[in-house]
Amino acid sequence: MKEEKVDIAVIGGVAAGTSAAAAAVRENKEAKVVLFEKDRFISYGGCGIPYYIEGLTKSYKDIIVFTPEDFKRSKGVDVRILHEVTSIDPKNKSLKVKRLEDSEEINVFFDKLIISTGAKAVMPQIDGLKEGERIFKVRTLQDAIRLKTFLNDNAPKDAVILGGGYIGLEMAEALSANGMNVTIIEMMDHVMPTADVQMSEAIERELLKNNVRIMTKTKLNFVEETEESLRLSTTNGVLESDILLVTIGVAPESELAKASGITTSIKDAIDVRADMSTNFKDVYSCGDCATAPHRLTGESVYIPLGTTANKQGRIAGRNAAGKYEEFKGVLGTAVTKIFALEYARTGLTYREASEKFKAGMTLVTSKSKAHYYPGNREVQIMLVYEKGSGKLLGAQMAGGEISKRIDVVASAITAGMTVEELSTIDMAYAPPFSPVWDPVLVAANVAKKDV
Repeated sequence: MKEEKVDIAVIGGVAAGTSAAAAAVRENKEAKVVLFEKDRFISYGGCGIPYYIEGLTKSYKDIIVFTPEDFKRSKGVDVRILHEVTSIDPKNKSLKVKRLEDSEEINVFFDKLIISTGAKAVMPQIDGLKEGERIFKVRTLQDAIRLKTFLNDNAPKDAVILGGGYIGLEMAEALSANGMNVTIIEMMDHVMPTADVQMSEAIERELLKNNVRIMTKTKLNFVEETEESLRLSTTNGVLESDILLVTIGVAPESELAKASGITTSIKDAIDVRADMSTNFKDVYSCGDCATAPHRLTGESVYIPLGTTANKQGRIAGRNAAGKYEEFKGVLGTAVTKIFALEYARTGLTYREASEKFKAGMTLVTSKSKAHYYPGNREVQIMLVYEKGSGKLLGAQMAGGEISKRIDVVASAITAGMTVEELSTIDMAYAPPFSPVWDPVLVAANVAKKDV
């Protein structure tokens, strides 16, 4: 078996892996940094996949950030695509790598290792449910290309989406834009089940307004696939569909790490310390395969987001190259768009906060601009706080023009502010951007009366 020695080995690309590899080279330009990726693509905006499917981008190439050649040239990283790491020996600091083009195996010895294997789409154990000509996952760029090709070649009319979370809702809009009749099957009481019910209901109203059928409290029992269509048996009847998208969530790709003795914790994500190190010396992990500390509770959580992956990757890369930095944690800040409605959250929902704190909640409805200015949108803001202290614990927003408003609250939570302090923030005002009392300030002023 061929052998090779590297200074820093990185397993996996996309967000965390490429950030880690680039950061390692910047920190130590003399280091031999090699990135192993089993796919053909190493750096792309996975969050852009629904918009590629919708047709807002002309080609999948538009969401590629770096080709392997570009990344190697601009970042100085030795990129090996179509190279699958099949085993890790953290004690002896070695990897078994299989070159997929010819099945040649390489024994790679490393000084430092960064595991950024990402996450995989969950495919539940349901009779007849497996990837096929008409059944799709929507996780990787390869998945997206396969789906887009099918849409272009077959012009399907009916689609069922299994799962009403972020990706399922974004894909509902994307498929509707392709002229399809869309049905969402969700096992929980509402779509966006991680949100508080008031926000989920606002999303459901938007979906119904755009002719998306919603089947909540519904389980998929089995799937029959024919050459012409799919037959989906559910607890609320039988559906006929041209395609099925499975978007019930993701799970960390941690099997390789677990098999080597690397510790995993919540949802089987790789357990990492603040410096992104694992339970083995000189072995780091980052991104969608790893845990992160929650800034409010201090607990390890699994909240796979692209922003987190990039930050963790940068820290893991620097530390592997000899620096010492710590990742401070996450609030789970996220934003999405479902047709004309925007939804965002940060920190804890009221339901989550009530499990750990004596929590209070305020829900207000305001306007995104001055009442007389064209394009004025309704904004719903839910603030969550600790009773007594008034400490901010979370926020959710639904409506229009909310992305920067959720960032204001995320910043306030990070700073440890109370609702009283939030109400005093000097926010910018002009009629095209906000009422004189911004919705965030309105919510904070109402909340402080309840503390």
